[in-house]
Amino acid sequence: DRTRLETYEEISSEQNDIDVFANLTFRFTCKDMPSGFYADMDYNCRIFHVCENSGDGFPVICANDTVFDQKQRICTDDENIDCQHAHEWYYLNELSYSADIESRTTITEEIMEEDESKVDQEDIVPSVLPLMID
Repeated sequence: DRTRLETYEEISSEQNDIDVFANLTFRFTCKDMPSGFYADMDYNCRIFHVCENSGDGFPVICANDTVFDQKQRICTDDENIDCQHAHEWYYLNELSYSADIESRTTITEEIMEEDESKVDQEDIVPSVLPLMID
């Protein structure tokens, strides 16, 4: 049996990526957490959790050997991320940015409508991959 303390590297060196997800366990919980994104320090910030106000959530793994920067709330290849102190930036999820998201969405939609021919959806690659856990 695998334990949650095994690193992603230890597991992935032995198995393919699909098998890795089935063997991960999480100590992090979204219970009593505001909606937002939370680095999983147990996995050296290579995984983060998307939480909802309801207490539900799901884990996401950063793609291409990137790590989750809790301060910026993005996956990045920056090697200077201080994962051990990521919890100090969890409070950023409490800040309201829904109006900003709405205005950016509106602007993005307008740009897309103006020039749909320049955007080829097949060229867009996601920066994170959701974990599917049964």
